[in-house]
Amino acid sequence: MKKFAQKFTLLSVIMGISASAFVGCSSSSSDVGGGTAVVAISELNGVFNPFFYTTSFDRTIYERVFSTLIELDRQGQYVSGVSDFKIEEKTDDAGEVQTVYTFTLKDDIKFSDGELMTAEDVMFSFLILLDPTYDGVATMNTLPIVGLDEYKNGDATEVAGLKQIDDKTVQVTIDGIDPVAMQKFEICILPKHYYDAEFVKGDLSKIKEKNGEPMGAGAFIFENFENNVVSLKSNPIYYKGAPKLEKLKFQVTDNTNLFEAVRTEQVDIADPSASPEMIANVEEAGLHYELVDNLGYGYIGINAERVPDINVRKGLMHLMNRKPAIESYYGELATIIERPMSTVSWAYPDDATEYYGYDVAKAKEYFTLAGYEEVDGKLMKDGKQLRIEVGIPGGGTMDHPTAPVLTQMKSDMEAMGAVLEIADTDGAIFFDIQKQKGWDMWVAAWGSTPDPDMYQTYYSTGPSNHYCINDEELDKIIVEARKTNDIEVRTELYHQALEIIMEDAVEMPVYQRKNMYVFNPNMIDIESLPTDMTPYYNFYDELQNVQMAK
Repeated sequence: MKKFAQKFTLLSVIMGISASAFVGCSSSSSDVGGGTAVVAISELNGVFNPFFYTTSFDRTIYERVFSTLIELDRQGQYVSGVSDFKIEEKTDDAGEVQTVYTFTLKDDIKFSDGELMTAEDVMFSFLILLDPTYDGVATMNTLPIVGLDEYKNGDATEVAGLKQIDDKTVQVTIDGIDPVAMQKFEICILPKHYYDAEFVKGDLSKIKEKNGEPMGAGAFIFENFENNVVSLKSNPIYYKGAPKLEKLKFQVTDNTNLFEAVRTEQVDIADPSASPEMIANVEEAGLHYELVDNLGYGYIGINAERVPDINVRKGLMHLMNRKPAIESYYGELATIIERPMSTVSWAYPDDATEYYGYDVAKAKEYFTLAGYEEVDGKLMKDGKQLRIEVGIPGGGTMDHPTAPVLTQMKSDMEAMGAVLEIADTDGAIFFDIQKQKGWDMWVAAWGSTPDPDMYQTYYSTGPSNHYCINDEELDKIIVEARKTNDIEVRTELYHQALEIIMEDAVEMPVYQRKNMYVFNPNMIDIESLPTDMTPYYNFYDELQNVQMAK
């Protein structure tokens, strides 16, 4: 079976797809230009609103239904979506630099109900994200948009830096320079007439009412979500051209059934976990697969507030024997990384070397520096034994690539008189505790973004700073990296920041893995998949061109 030489990745975890048996609704037509493709997907919450979704799987659904203002090309650079754009720097009356972003809608972009998309819809979409009551996951409201503070915290009824120029043009002005602004402007455009024609500041209720019934200008039209199946149909007026598929279905299923679901033609596409054994099974079954460098990485985190002594944290780092664990789980389909950033990113240091090698004796030295002494076979300080609780989302069976690291740590710590309590939970419980910063140490993975901005994760008051790291020097570097668009300067600053994070011993980078996407060639025309996929551009980006097999 032919396999493309190109490798590609879906944008973070967000494009992940997983499968289960789909009963009686697999591909029923062999005619090119029609038929129903069935994609396997994990648990869905049914919140298919791009501004209020809660899981990456719900996002997979809504991205089929909506179109974005701008989008990524194959090199991870922003290009036109439904709008063309230009970026200009200017100086205000006080001599301060401002950046002006102008978005102009392309001609004749229509929503799937036939209504023309206008600048009013673009303004509507921006104002949802900037509303004082907005409680979704987007972070556009952190941009230094002129007048935004008065809008969010005062009586202003308009955002001074957000202007509708004409029926097709919207302009956004921010103070200074922010290299991640374009990343935040990659937003879906919602039709105001459908979601809330009478929208007013401070009331997002009507918009949320339609969370389960999305409507946009994407390649497909939402039909329903019933019996764990999302049904979509082709949008004949999609601005990039009507999809070749007549229908697209997403079937919720258990992760353990992914390979069998494709092999038995219950689904057409799935993403079983990549392993040497899985590749052998797929090849033996005559299926087509793609190996994908994941835009993200696995790590072990430590909460600096719960484990405040840096010597204890460094000791724990020296007990993390990563290589044997990852090799046993992934074989050659993952590599050990040495800095907390995806190797796909332009900012990952190519010359990175090991910072904390596996060394039990060294770990014991650091615990001693922290004031721990062996008393009756126990590692004690101030009458308390060294005890660490670590969370891992292994579903109660320790089914996780980093699990062997923890079991070895537990054994090594017991031998020196310390305790490692491993709490293996399901994902929902694990992430709820992580959100509350309830783990001393935990195992997880980050999904990365095209621009590796560190503010959200490592800045002292960053919203996703689960490590509770509070380093003035690091904060300064992060802020400096946000003040320039010069990639060389930013790369050097990021390299400095990564060294500080490693020295603070709050995160051990573990692995860069590959995703595996399996296609049944009896159902999907493999030649209709794009052959020039990259880490930022995959078959989903050309889904309107994917065809059923002849």
